Amino acid sequence: MPAHIVTVFNQKGGCGKTMVSMQLSASLALRGLRTLLVDMDKQGTSTIWAGQGGIDNPYPASVMSLAPLREKMISEVAKHAENHDFIVIDCPPAIESSIPWAALNISDIALIPVIPLMDNVWASREAKELARRALDENPTLQTYCVPSMSRRGNVFKACTEILQDDTQIPLLDTGLQQRNAYGESQMFGLSVHGVSGASAAVKEVEALTDVVLTKLGVAISKKPAKSKIAKQKEAA
Repeated sequence: MPAHIVTVFNQKGGCGKTMVSMQLSASLALRGLRTLLVDMDKQGTSTIWAGQGGIDNPYPASVMSLAPLREKMISEVAKHAENHDFIVIDCPPAIESSIPWAALNISDIALIPVIPLMDNVWASREAKELARRALDENPTLQTYCVPSMSRRGNVFKACTEILQDDTQIPLLDTGLQQRNAYGESQMFGLSVHGVSGASAAVKEVEALTDVVLTKLGVAISKKPAKSKIAKQKEAA
């Protein structure tokens, strides 16, 4: 069976697209699912992140940059679909780019990370509109907003409620809050699964992974084991 394709996109930079892509991909890979992350951002953040990992404890999923191919990456993704269970596409922060449109047309599910702040709420409208138009070409596409870098407070609560009012492209109940563990995982070229004391962040990532698998009708596989680096830190 060809891989399930997940596109992570939004026109606004800094909303957590790469964070969601990297944490989700790692979680899928640690469950034993053959996972490829396709880096479509010319800044190459996903590729650089994965490159920070050591030989003894590398980033769990495969990472490949296809940014120079732009929309022509579709044929390259197709070549890898038979050899993977999941392909996650990390899109650049530009709706006017042809890349998000191309990715949406071959995806099973699309995730729009949104920080629950008004500028993000406003910016997400264009991403949502692009997803709605993509349904004409890809009628089975599922699209959801994912709360990203959220915190407690009245503003975050009010903006979350605004996002929840959209029933056509709903806001998932689970997302990634603002935690130091996410930034630390970048330093080691890992996911939060490799960061000691990151149980709360791991729980969030695992919950998001469970939701994505459920939406796609994929049986939820076993939870990931702790990485070597986390075990070494706990033993120290």
